[in-house]
Amino acid sequence: MNQMKYNKPALFAPVGNGLEMHYNREKGGGDPLILLHGGGQGAGGWTNWKTNLKPLAAAGYDVVAPDAIGYGLSSKPEDGDFDFDSLVAAFSRFVDEMGYEKISLVGNSMGGAMSLRYAQLNPDRINKLSIMGSAGLGTMDGVYKNMPAIKLLLDLGQRMKGGITREGLAEFLRFLAYDPAEVTDEMLDERFEIAKTQPARVFSTISIPDLRGDMEAIRHIPMFIFWGRDDKAAPVSTGLDLMDSFDKCRMLIFSECGHWVQQEHSAEFNRACLQFLEQ
Repeated sequence: MNQMKYNKPALFAPVGNGLEMHYNREKGGGDPLILLHGGGQGAGGWTNWKTNLKPLAAAGYDVVAPDAIGYGLSSKPEDGDFDFDSLVAAFSRFVDEMGYEKISLVGNSMGGAMSLRYAQLNPDRINKLSIMGSAGLGTMDGVYKNMPAIKLLLDLGQRMKGGITREGLAEFLRFLAYDPAEVTDEMLDERFEIAKTQPARVFSTISIPDLRGDMEAIRHIPMFIFWGRDDKAAPVSTGLDLMDSFDKCRMLIFSECGHWVQQEHSAEFNRACLQFLEQ
């Protein structure tokens, strides 16, 4: 791995095929709580969850924020498999490598879809489940391609044939947040440094399926759905519709909030998440 200026390595776990997943961890001494980040250029566990790791661990949870393969400081082979099923399979091996029997999952955007899929494949290993601004709740053609943030991302792809620039990344991230000031220079430095290391295949091969047809196996799992009312990437209506798939489900919608509830309203998110986990 090339020397990083803004992203500092923490811990690594082998996940097979010579690959390693990087992760940040705060040990609270209790049950494991895994936080899965969203997709996009420069994404990773630290940038997605830095305001949540310590508060959640302080309440007694073993909090882990891994980087998916192809993201953050995890392995990014030029010829790697970065499709959705491969990302979920690598995460499954990560859970096994960590020695966890049962986990609670919180997932944002792509990480929300990964959380749902892992739970569908391993329902007996889930204590509680939470998602926010999740993908995988409809088809690209039917739901997501009409969202303003996805349209902007596609437009940036056309404008920047040579790869994402720092300015293009800033434009996209500021569009995702309700208040563009949420996207600080620190966030941009961290994410652009990672974005420059990501092979084009990370984004050209990812295709998140519609997961709504496989919910029956996880209907019994307690679910908490968070969403920003002003999310431009994932429609809040998909979260509302998802509530019908769970026996025990609540949903909290934040006004003046975009795609990152856990960051844009971190204190309220941390409190609500802990209340849910402790019930």
